[in-house]
Amino acid sequence: MEFGVSRAQFALFDGGEIQVAHVGGPETAALRFPFASVTKLFTATVALQLVGDGDVELDAPLGQYGEEFAAAPNGLGAAVTARHLLSHTGGLVCDLDDGEPSLRGYVAAAGKPALLFPPGSAFSYSNTGFALAGRLIESVTGTPWREAMDSFLLHPLGITPAYVPGPGPSVPGPAIASGHAVTAAGAVPLEPRVPAALAPAAALAGTAEDLVAFARLHTEARDRALDALLDDDGAAAMRRPAPGAEPYGLADGWGLGWARYGRGDRPWLGLDAMGAGTTCNLRVRPQDGTVLALVTDSTAGLALWRGLTDRLRAEGTDVGPAPDAAVEARPRPAAVPAAAEDRVGTWVNGTLEYRVTGGTTGAPLHLEDDTGARYRLDVDDHGVFRAHRTDVPEAPYAGRFLNRPDLTNGPLMQFAGRVLRKETP
Repeated sequence: MEFGVSRAQFALFDGGEIQVAHVGGPETAALRFPFASVTKLFTATVALQLVGDGDVELDAPLGQYGEEFAAAPNGLGAAVTARHLLSHTGGLVCDLDDGEPSLRGYVAAAGKPALLFPPGSAFSYSNTGFALAGRLIESVTGTPWREAMDSFLLHPLGITPAYVPGPGPSVPGPAIASGHAVTAAGAVPLEPRVPAALAPAAALAGTAEDLVAFARLHTEARDRALDALLDDDGAAAMRRPAPGAEPYGLADGWGLGWARYGRGDRPWLGLDAMGAGTTCNLRVRPQDGTVLALVTDSTAGLALWRGLTDRLRAEGTDVGPAPDAAVEARPRPAAVPAAAEDRVGTWVNGTLEYRVTGGTTGAPLHLEDDTGARYRLDVDDHGVFRAHRTDVPEAPYAGRFLNRPDLTNGPLMQFAGRVLRKETP
């Protein structure tokens, strides 16, 4: 295949009928593909169902929903709310180095690291936050997250539940597509796995048609029978930009679960996700009900998505600014850029660790992560940079080095939507 994708499903709903295309033979149609982080949209929707029922208050401290929240040493029980969790503005680290299998135990672990910033004051993408959202759902409903997901959302939408298994032996269920990572040496097979405690952030699987069925719940022209699942107030709350959510390098804004693409009053909503060698992309335009969904079995699926959206854009269907254009269009940061000498070093956010090297005698800066992925950083005078992969062809990522005296006493780096602090030598 042109993009190195062997199996994929694509669905387009134009407000009237759905069109579906499959790559990889007739068996592809029966496969479920990992939704990866698009799972977060489903978890956020269940949370808003509970808000609509009066069981959850978006701006109430989490401590009132369970002792494990209230007892957190870092104070998240008193400072973090459901709104913060769903908009990635809670100051929580992205991931924890913790083998705790239960959501209750994961909440206890999340209460230990210091918050990255005061909740509501900045954006940092957080899987941990959605693990806590899953536990919030469990605490309020008295049922496991999966049971709540199945009964509150999937079954009513006509979606057959499917979940990426956790570590260990697989359990019976719908066939889940395996993945492939595209490397300089070729495609490397990967078997998707999601730790049980991160299931609310990344464990759902399904078809492109399932994604369309879900996204139609969030359109203004939806079947009014869907009002019983999520009322107009809940859908509108999820679409609105959240205070403090500036997802630099990921999207133009963020709501509750949804990323926002486009700066006008009619943005596309969606999310782009990558699992273990798989990708999932979703876009919905609420005003006219248009939905696009793509799932693939390869990390090259991101390039396929870009190719599809570029073609659609050329044909008059614009699903938001092209990634490079979106980065160029963003205003320069108001905060003071970190000094050049503050850029080299180790940057951390929970289990995430990036090492920035170079920068002496005119040498370019390079960034490397724990997986060995290496990027060349093109940094401007404002501390804004493009990160170009040097080992495999990928679209560049956007990031920036900042000094935010209101958030920290030292420099920060924003990369791939995460806020990272520089480790003190």
